[in-house]
Amino acid sequence: TTTSAGPDSTPSVTNGGAKLSTFGGVFTPSVLTILGLVLFLRLGYVTGSVGLAEMLLILGLSTLVSVLTTFSLAALATNLRVGGGGVYFLISRTLGPAFGGAIGLVLYVAMSISIAFYAIGLGEAVASVMAVDDPFFPRLVAFGAIVFLLGVAWLGADIATKLQYVVMVCLVLAIVGYMVGVVGHLDPSLLSQNFWRPADGEGISMWVGFAIFFPAITGFTQGVVMSGDLKTPSRSISVGTFGAIAVSTVVYLFV
Repeated sequence: TTTSAGPDSTPSVTNGGAKLSTFGGVFTPSVLTILGLVLFLRLGYVTGSVGLAEMLLILGLSTLVSVLTTFSLAALATNLRVGGGGVYFLISRTLGPAFGGAIGLVLYVAMSISIAFYAIGLGEAVASVMAVDDPFFPRLVAFGAIVFLLGVAWLGADIATKLQYVVMVCLVLAIVGYMVGVVGHLDPSLLSQNFWRPADGEGISMWVGFAIFFPAITGFTQGVVMSGDLKTPSRSISVGTFGAIAVSTVVYLFV
C-alpha cells in the first residue's frame, strides 16, 4: 500500500497490486445485484398488491436506508487504509475484533442465503421460460449455477470481472427491451385504478411488500466486498456505491 501525500493521508491511498477500477470493482457488481431477481420477478407482484403509491413509498424508504448506510460506509472508507475483507474489514477496524467477528458471521450467513436466493430465482425464471412444471427443476438449475459460480470465484477476480461485463450487457438489453415493449401500451385509466391498493382487500400490507422488495437494495454492499482488489478503495467505494444506488433507483422508478 502506498500514498502520495504522506504516511497519515488516507484519501489518496492505493493498493499497489490491485487492478479493479471504480466501475469494474464497485459500480458494476452493485448494480448487477440491485437490478436482479426482485426487479424482474417480484416488483410487479408487490406493485400490484400494494398499489403504485405505496410502492413508491417502499422504494423511497429502501433507498433512504441504502443512502444513509452508504454515507457511513463512505466516511469509514475515506478515513481508513482499506484492505481486503470488505464490510468486515471496516467494522472490525472501527468497532474492534469482537464486534467485527460477531457481525462478520452474520454477514457471512446473509451472503450465503442471498446467493441461494438469487440462484433459486434464476431456476424459477428458467423453468418459466422452458415451461417446465417439475418442482425439482429450478433447484437443479440453481445448483448448476452455484457450481459454475464457484468455479469462476476459484479462478480469481479477473475472470469474475470479465464475466460481469457480459452480464451487464444482458441486463441493459433486458431493461431496454422492457422499455421498448412498454411504448404504446401505457394506459392512464389503468394507472389511476392501480395508484392505490386493491379495493377488494386482496393485496398485502405495505410492510410485507417492503420485506419482499428490500433484498433488492441490499446489493449496494457488493462493491465493498472487492475492497482488497481495488486500485483506490477509499475513492472507489464511495463514488461507485453512490453511483450504483442512483442509477438503480432511477431504473426502478421508470419500471
